[in-house]
Amino acid sequence: MKLQKLIAPKLSWHNGSVPKSQHFDDHYYSIENGVQEAGYVFLKHNQLAKRLDQACSFLESSTFRIAETGFGTGLNLLLTLALWFEKTAKQGKNNRVLLHFVSFEMFPLRVADLEKAHQAYPDLAVFSTELRRHYPLLLPGWHDIWLFDKQVRVTLWFGDALAGLAECDATAGSQIDAWFLDGFTPAKNPEMWQPALFQQMARLSHKDTTFATFSAAGDVRRGLQKVGFAVHKTHGWGKKREMCFGQLAHVRPHSLKAPWFARPEPIATGTAIVIGAGLAGASVAYKLAEAGWQVTVLEANNQAAQHASGNLAGTIHPLITADWNLRSQWYLQGFEASLRQLLPWLANKDIQGNLAGLVQLAVTDVGEKRVKEALKRVGLPDCFAYWMAQDQCAFKAGSEVNAAGLYFPQAGWVSPPSIVKRCLMHKGISVQYGQVVDTFERIDNQWQIHTGERAFKADCLIVATGALNNRLNQQLGLPIRPVKGQVSHFSAQQQTSALNCAVMHEGYSVTLDSGLAVSGATFEAPDRSASLSIQSHQTNLDRAKTALPHWINAQANSLQGRVAFRPTTPDHLPIIGPVADPQWMQQAYLSQSHTHAVYRYANQHYQPGLFVSNGHGARGLMSVFLAAESIVADLQGQPLLQPNALYHASHPARFAIKPWRSGQKEVKG
Repeated sequence: MKLQKLIAPKLSWHNGSVPKSQHFDDHYYSIENGVQEAGYVFLKHNQLAKRLDQACSFLESSTFRIAETGFGTGLNLLLTLALWFEKTAKQGKNNRVLLHFVSFEMFPLRVADLEKAHQAYPDLAVFSTELRRHYPLLLPGWHDIWLFDKQVRVTLWFGDALAGLAECDATAGSQIDAWFLDGFTPAKNPEMWQPALFQQMARLSHKDTTFATFSAAGDVRRGLQKVGFAVHKTHGWGKKREMCFGQLAHVRPHSLKAPWFARPEPIATGTAIVIGAGLAGASVAYKLAEAGWQVTVLEANNQAAQHASGNLAGTIHPLITADWNLRSQWYLQGFEASLRQLLPWLANKDIQGNLAGLVQLAVTDVGEKRVKEALKRVGLPDCFAYWMAQDQCAFKAGSEVNAAGLYFPQAGWVSPPSIVKRCLMHKGISVQYGQVVDTFERIDNQWQIHTGERAFKADCLIVATGALNNRLNQQLGLPIRPVKGQVSHFSAQQQTSALNCAVMHEGYSVTLDSGLAVSGATFEAPDRSASLSIQSHQTNLDRAKTALPHWINAQANSLQGRVAFRPTTPDHLPIIGPVADPQWMQQAYLSQSHTHAVYRYANQHYQPGLFVSNGHGARGLMSVFLAAESIVADLQGQPLLQPNALYHASHPARFAIKPWRSGQKEVKG
């Protein structure tokens, strides 16, 4: 999935309050009264007051979804929020409906421009302030923000709307209830008002989906009618003569472009078993419990976080590549998901860590070139990352450094064991230690799990066993390779001073709140020894001294540390999601020609309620919470947390499907 570098809009202002795009030579909304115009066109003609009233009266949990082309200043969102909270206020704590607002913007405004525009609607200040507080990074692609204590989800796609719409999931739980077609006028923005726009609208809609737009252009009306919408014209707002609105009248079938990655059938909230009490298992158990599941965690050891999740510190920072490739996009999503979860816990002192900044030193020429290419080609915003000279890096780190580098204001370090502990404290979770899983099977619509002396059963099963349970990994077809890593611990006396923030180099170095420091970690494949080695301590020392020449005063043979094994994958992305039925997949796909049109292949079949979260490697702190949210969304039939391309990129079936689709032999895990 290639994304274009974002371009900041060039604006002028009518009366200092209504922005006008210089690129499109058009105002963002009426210069007379944008609030009244948006209310009339979009809220009234999508019958939102009535429909939100009905949605909020439902007793069961549900989602009302609105999609908008052209986010602009967010005015339509703010008015929708005002109406939404007017309706949900009647329900109070009984409200079980989530509002999900999806919007696409090619030229996203800066926060300062939003604030200037928002000053014109003081009655919406509560909502505009919340939006600006959570407004995402100005980076291309998909961003999720959650407002008002997770009562509202806003998904913003920064980039071409047609590309973003194609990345949206169209399963029943993800379909759109109402469309706001609010891009700049078709005469000035013809690139958006294309047949592809209307085709995507039809694909993402259901029989009760409505739309409204200020435009009554003939091409727009005919385009909507051609894909199945009933279109009506009425008086426009203010001086505008006409507008149009309508509803999907003819629902037409749409084939998936990747049926082998189709989403599984949802399961009603019930009981779940998670195998593994590391970061991957604890995070998915927590998210399931938050969603109302009763969760049992089975851990083979007598304590949680005994493998890679037991390291005293780990870093959280985005993955920067020169071309902002699929991995960079995936880990940006993971980074944002982790911050959403961890920042409140840090503020409440529920976990240990510091996410107030991280220095990534460019200790190699290749690393420096990659970062500078990214700064140029991707356009990294300063609030996300910015380049610093060597002396600036030293000031941030609190110790002399040997290179310039990148500074991430929102990155840093956390304690993985404290996160695991916080997750497993949830009242909906029971942890059973010393339970080595021997077998599991599906009987009478439940999973039966057998350990040495006990049996457990649940509606769904999530396997999050990490690197070392080769038997289960092979049974599930997961190509997991354990890679040994050793970290070294430095006492306060072995440091000339504490580091002010986490420092990345060829490894990472962190001074903990206790004064102890952690540095590492080595990559020692194919070594499977669990013993600490002086040689590995020396490697960590050498790397730390190369980057931070005067920080450590110690000898390798005097150090303590820890060995763990990372679960790595061939493509360096985690393995997350539903587990396919291997016999069905072999018959339906792998034994068939790979050249048929995709509509000739059936949608993937899964083992009901069986999921995995594994292969998180060295970046687990930036992937496990996104993985957990994705699994819960699949289980409950909720909208995806990612664009299709990124959901597919970490799908468990990819290792069998990709070589088959490229004409290679099937690759077994």
